[in-house]
Amino acid sequence: MVKQSSINRSMSKRGMLVLLAIVASAFWVMHVMTEPQLAPGQKPLTDIKDIKTLRAQFNRDVGKIRLVIFVVPT
Repeated sequence: MVKQSSINRSMSKRGMLVLLAIVASAFWVMHVMTEPQLAPGQKPLTDIKDIKTLRAQFNRDVGKIRLVIFVVPT
């Protein structure tokens, strides 16, 4: 006969695996379903890698509101 404690342990392991699978699936669905959406007419943000590109884009938008954000990992 199988001991009651070993049955409870195997059920709790199985339950934890099911719970982990549900949580992982929920996070995956949230990630896939929540892609950034732009407002109508809005252009996507640009990741500029060098100063030449920044200068060209900045000068192209004369007369418009411009916002430059520098993010430096520290």
